[in-house]
Amino acid sequence: MKKLCCPVKGKKARPLSAAASLLLAFILIPLGLIAEDALSPDIAAAELLLQRLKNVARPVFEEVPAFCYRVKATLQTPTEISEPRVENAVTDDRQASLTLFRYENNECGLVLISPWKNVAIHRTASKTAIILPDAHVSFVGRGDLPPDCDFLNPVGFSTRFITPETSLSSFIAMMNESSFDFAFRKLLLPHLRLQPAGSEGEGKTAFRLADSLKIAFTASESSAISLDAGEGLRDINRLRYFEIACEPVSGPVIPASWTADPAMTETEVSREDLEKMIFRGLKRILSIKLPGVHTELAARRIANGELRHHNGQTLVLLAGSPEAMGQAHAALLQPWMRLLADSTIYLVGLVETVKKARWFIADLDDAWSRVSPHIPERYHREMEAMASASTDISLREIRLSNVFPEYFHCSGFALFGSATADGILYHGRVLDYMTEIGLQDCAVTFVVKPQAGRAFFNPGFAGFTGAVGGMNESQVSIGEMGGRGRFLWDGVPMSFLVRRALEECDTLQQVKDLWANSPRTCEYFYIFADAKIPDAVGLHATPDQLTFLGAGEAHDFLGDGIPDAVVMSAGNRLRHLRRLVQEGHGSFVATSSLRLMDRPVAMRSNLHNILFIPARQQAYVAVASPFAPAAEQEYVFYDIKELLSEVP
Repeated sequence: MKKLCCPVKGKKARPLSAAASLLLAFILIPLGLIAEDALSPDIAAAELLLQRLKNVARPVFEEVPAFCYRVKATLQTPTEISEPRVENAVTDDRQASLTLFRYENNECGLVLISPWKNVAIHRTASKTAIILPDAHVSFVGRGDLPPDCDFLNPVGFSTRFITPETSLSSFIAMMNESSFDFAFRKLLLPHLRLQPAGSEGEGKTAFRLADSLKIAFTASESSAISLDAGEGLRDINRLRYFEIACEPVSGPVIPASWTADPAMTETEVSREDLEKMIFRGLKRILSIKLPGVHTELAARRIANGELRHHNGQTLVLLAGSPEAMGQAHAALLQPWMRLLADSTIYLVGLVETVKKARWFIADLDDAWSRVSPHIPERYHREMEAMASASTDISLREIRLSNVFPEYFHCSGFALFGSATADGILYHGRVLDYMTEIGLQDCAVTFVVKPQAGRAFFNPGFAGFTGAVGGMNESQVSIGEMGGRGRFLWDGVPMSFLVRRALEECDTLQQVKDLWANSPRTCEYFYIFADAKIPDAVGLHATPDQLTFLGAGEAHDFLGDGIPDAVVMSAGNRLRHLRRLVQEGHGSFVATSSLRLMDRPVAMRSNLHNILFIPARQQAYVAVASPFAPAAEQEYVFYDIKELLSEVP
């Protein structure tokens, strides 16, 4: 059965998810999922259900100056946005509650009580606060806001917040009170089966919708409506039970023990940063969890740049000076640059601020102040040019989205000589990296020909100046895997060091020397390869130490050496990858090398996979979709030598 789509001119439509349908409009459930032998329910009970649904939806249809939504849910697996690499999540039932409230034109907020965190957001005319009661910490911003700020003023909030980027926009656009009545009576009502009186408890009326879904409410004055999903709904984090009520607001909503906590430490922050982080972070989460239309960038050629649609992937060719490439980058990719900033600064920032009780944007500002002296001047010029060519992305946002802390948990291999059927070097790179923050929505493959330096191939992201892997015209390839050492920022950021190597190095030894002679940040693992020899090395790098691992060498953590191979990963993924390499040793070609990056070597958070073939100047790239990891997507072939001949 095809899912519903909402086409918008200039946009790529995405399927409406079941999450949006079930949580926000029972009427949108595909009729094919509903039992065909449904019975006509009691009309009086159905009319009462309609009135309850309309009461819940009223703030969606009209501007309601004061209301309070109360939501309760039972889920099997709590969400962990910032740690998607966890493979075996807890499956016990967990209860959570969410309260959204609005008192008047300038006061609103929410209260979340959950196994993940307890948190409140409170906005008044004069201040905005995030309250973290368990950590006894609050972040407070005070004062006036600029008129063009992404702010939380409740007046007109839904219009600013719910955009075509989320499928919720499609629902709201077609819903008003009359269409709601029509949809209920014509689409939902015929498929409801009234359950026997008392079957769900005294005073409760229940309808069955499909075999595993029940809608229930009480005949009392309570406005609550519940959805019991039985075994759970997989695409809503295994939701088992959901209850929602819309009530008049009365009295304080935030617990007094939170607001009057004598141990609470208040941290003063920029109100503009705080409101932007909350607004853009939540808006980005909504567009990822309930995806709507995705901006499709136009294929076009401009001075120093060209954007192409390459077999379903986005390819950008750049050439020239740092200023010329930065301007072309922004001119071609600006809408997706906004997505990168919203994901890496505001979405991750909101989650990390709540989770760690640290002001994330201050950490990013600190990181930038410490790494910026170590970034080559040409990259500063390129980022400044990107900002000057952008209408709604600041230079600060471009800088911070290029240094945000990494949560990579990747795998990689390099095979050559006796390990392959043809002696050719194959370098695989598996990037397992937070698909939950939507970076696949702004994935771009770059072919870059700088005015000074080597041309290179770099699968990356719109707005991202550095590189997390790539291959240059000198047949040198690099892939990295993240480690620990967060906040060790006094050095060249990893992504800029990788780009320097692609632009500056002709040999494997030059790459090794670059790392040895450069101040470094954090902890990373790398595979460097040079197809001209051919040879490859692994590297464990911290700010204070470098440990190289030659091909075929044994390592306490990585295991016994495999001839003419470097294999790096961790845990079960490492064991699986080593077994595959050993079983296929001597037979690998491009197609079989691609299979080394399948699940379970790749994780659920698998953002992209790349197979570099440096000697042939070829590569294969797979990018995650909004619904599946890169390992489950088709690989797209790139002939870098041919593309370089076509660079503007």
